[in-house]
Amino acid sequence: MIYSRETHWKFLEQELAAQTEAFKQKLETSATYLLQDKEELFVAQFIKIEKGEMILRFSTNRGIPRQGEYLYCFTVPKALRNYREWGNMTYGDLIKSKHNYSEAICIWQMPSDEKEYCIVGFRGIDAEFADDMKQAEGVVVLLGPNKPPYEYIANLQKIVQKTEHPNSDKILDQNFELNDTLPVPIDSKKNITDFLLSQLSLQDTAIIQGPPGTGKTHLIAEIVETLCKESKTVLVTALTNRALIEIASKDALKLMLKEKRVLKTKISVDEAKILPDLESCKEITPQTGKVILSTFFIASSAAVLSNSEPPFDYVIVDEASQAVLGMVAAAKLLGEKIILIGDVMQLPPVTAISNDIINRYDYHCLVDGLKSISGLELFPYYQLTETHRLCQRAANYTSKFYNTHITSKAKKIRSIKNDLPIDVGRYFHPEGGPTLIKTDLPIGELKPRNALLIATELVAYLLKYDKKLNISVLTYFVDTTKALQKTIYQTVGYHKNLLIETVSRVQGLTTDICIFVVPNSGYHRSLENRLFNVDTSRSRLNTIIIADKNVIKHSMADQFVLEYLKELDEEFSFSIIPEGSMLTIQNE
Repeated sequence: MIYSRETHWKFLEQELAAQTEAFKQKLETSATYLLQDKEELFVAQFIKIEKGEMILRFSTNRGIPRQGEYLYCFTVPKALRNYREWGNMTYGDLIKSKHNYSEAICIWQMPSDEKEYCIVGFRGIDAEFADDMKQAEGVVVLLGPNKPPYEYIANLQKIVQKTEHPNSDKILDQNFELNDTLPVPIDSKKNITDFLLSQLSLQDTAIIQGPPGTGKTHLIAEIVETLCKESKTVLVTALTNRALIEIASKDALKLMLKEKRVLKTKISVDEAKILPDLESCKEITPQTGKVILSTFFIASSAAVLSNSEPPFDYVIVDEASQAVLGMVAAAKLLGEKIILIGDVMQLPPVTAISNDIINRYDYHCLVDGLKSISGLELFPYYQLTETHRLCQRAANYTSKFYNTHITSKAKKIRSIKNDLPIDVGRYFHPEGGPTLIKTDLPIGELKPRNALLIATELVAYLLKYDKKLNISVLTYFVDTTKALQKTIYQTVGYHKNLLIETVSRVQGLTTDICIFVVPNSGYHRSLENRLFNVDTSRSRLNTIIIADKNVIKHSMADQFVLEYLKELDEEFSFSIIPEGSMLTIQNE
């Protein structure tokens, strides 16, 4: 299928309209309703900024932000700091009255000495906001829904309107079909960096698919180091700042950091604390032998201004599975050579427009940029095959989503089975990897009692065994996430190394133990193959899947997921009911 530029623009216009309408509804909603009923607006007391983190105190009588949640943080006049004085004010009214503001991401929660309060930490605070708050201990701050990236979508619209530009034309004007083109497997028997750069001497674009834990970030850092040694100009762009900081933190770039040859746009306070040698740059301008790190949002602005030859020798797109097709075209406008690194079997870009509209207008190729480009067979396409995160048993199950067997290069795992009470330890395979726990879950219930109790019990025992263990509890639905947070936190308290979150927010996460809760509802979402693959490939040690006893009989599940679950059901599964304070095996 060939998409006209008008269709490209129309897709982005509909996405912009959907984002605008959704945020407009938030702005026009009663602020008190968002605070007390929807738990999307929060009131907190500022404590301090320490080591780049903003620390706030929240009342436990109301909702608190989810870990990983991006919010708009702002201060208001003294008269509006008490929510009881808001009256009929909307969220938009509060924002109009703001003094200063910053984006903020919730990163940890812990109990306070005062039982009715909890302490929450945030990163991503703008330096100017942080300076303003240094002497403001005790001041009330508000946190609410963040403004969508309108400018990013507008930039992409300008990019798809650029015609007769050979670089972007090569991306935007293809005859797209969502083919399942198979990548060529590569492993450490080759020097992967040298191999890829040699291929790029023949082509202007290369695609690298990296299944979970295969060292995509390490590879990017090594490529950057090699290119900068050759005095090339390099831009690395990704959807999130977190991904960029992970790249900059790799050993391969340590010397470049010390030599002030790693630059980043819009450095936050915590990023400066993590990497004090990271250089700030205001504009995306090529510098010989240096690398610039920038988000899709900022890089798209630079692409709009590119009218002739691409300014950079190389552009590397990390998290490429999160790039819509227009962002791939933006990368082509910025670099002579392009490396796309991602995984078409993990989460695609999140869009505000509905699946109904995507299906009606057949926008799939415009949304799923990496998958669309991978299917063209125009560019060399490779797959990494060695995972440094997953044990071999987990890698065997994850291989079901890929065309090539994945080999584990991870260190031998420490089995926690024997360190837990027998009634709990039995659910953890001694070789690591997944377990299926089946129980009774009511149809349509997004807060299923049995699943909540089982997950809570497992977390409590794991933390008792090792308080330093990194544990993630994941699910698809926001309502389920909030119920899990409430139940688990009320039982075990807040722990920095405990994450309870939706799957859409955790791509790239590595944890020790993952508990995946699958309500008996919306299986076409929870058991969609890319989302399921993300959920079940986060942990170094064990993954526990909690689902309804009839989950493997459900026709709405993806066939690869069903194959995974059926094999796991036969190999290592349990039917249980939560009874009292122990997890009791159910007689079958």
